[in-house]
Amino acid sequence: MRIPQFLLKSLAVSLIMVGCNNTDELQTSGVAQDASTNQVNKSEVALKLIDLMKNNEFKNSTFRLLEKQAPSVSMTKILDAAPTSLEQTANFKALEAQATDLEQKANLEEAPDKIEILEVWMHNPKGNQDFSNLLFSFAPEGDENKWSAVKAYNMKKEVVYLDPKKAPSQPVIVIETNGFETLKKEVEHMNKYLREEGVQNMRFANGKPNLDARAAENAGLETTKLDKIRLNNDEEPWISGAAEVYAITSGIKDAGNKPEIKVIPMYYLDYDGTDYYPNQILLFWNDYKYQAANIQLFEKDDNVNYKSLVSTIVSGVFQIIGTVSTQPWVNVLGQVAGAIIQAMPDQWYTNNDDYVDSFYTIEKNKRYTNHYGARGNAKVNLSPFFVAAN
Repeated sequence: MRIPQFLLKSLAVSLIMVGCNNTDELQTSGVAQDASTNQVNKSEVALKLIDLMKNNEFKNSTFRLLEKQAPSVSMTKILDAAPTSLEQTANFKALEAQATDLEQKANLEEAPDKIEILEVWMHNPKGNQDFSNLLFSFAPEGDENKWSAVKAYNMKKEVVYLDPKKAPSQPVIVIETNGFETLKKEVEHMNKYLREEGVQNMRFANGKPNLDARAAENAGLETTKLDKIRLNNDEEPWISGAAEVYAITSGIKDAGNKPEIKVIPMYYLDYDGTDYYPNQILLFWNDYKYQAANIQLFEKDDNVNYKSLVSTIVSGVFQIIGTVSTQPWVNVLGQVAGAIIQAMPDQWYTNNDDYVDSFYTIEKNKRYTNHYGARGNAKVNLSPFFVAAN
């Protein structure tokens, strides 16, 4: 298989196949998935935003947007609502140029290895309307388990330190560069690269699922739909805000045991301990030869190079296919899911893409109620869903 040049450059993993009693165990040797250093100095962004917030009109328009956040607001949208009196100030121009440049890079056909989009959200669990003690903050760099404090600024630009494990009761405006908007772009590019590598069909070619059932042989589309989901732990500290969870689905698409892999964003899945009812299609059975597939959930954080991630997934599953193509398909199905997990960073909880849970061998035409994943961290209701042709 020919791997494109950009994948060769970002490939930072060696996957070794080891024979073991009729099964092949995939092992990693030092996965290094960290992306390049963040482009954005969030401290500088916070200080510029504080200066703009001293304008009452800008402050009020920003609060109105943040009150409707779902789950965040892009910096460009906040700046678009700014009064004309601020547009010629140095801070406004600097933030506008930076935010616009990041979004333009993310939209390029060949996006940078590290996508960052400036967005803002507000921590305000009590719905407090008293913003006299408002703080501005951002998630620290590095291993979240080693965070000793979260740096913040008040409106006087004085430094305040917050507890990383206990969310404050006062409102905090948080600067984010790897949140909701970034996930949308990364998923779009990840699916594009999976198609280029021949492990995904064209269903997601336009950035969203193609549900056109007219092209299906049975004049309809057989799917499995996610009716309900609840996470016990979304692996996300409070300063990182709403979780950015995505699913990787995998199945076998032909008699040669070739894989079909998709990345599906779950934008609604913001917080753990909460029931969500998305009615989201996760499995498209026309894409698979056999009547079983896997669903694996991950939480996106900010240090993973998504191109390298795709590269290691593709490299791992193709090494499996080259070795176990003669095995029963159901064995290969499980090993494809194993290769996807192995492609993730070695250290799950160092603010890398965190492993949430796996649902192995989900069967077509079968209903699942209060079904736990392998880790017991996610519980789902799944049901067969037929999309009829018009």
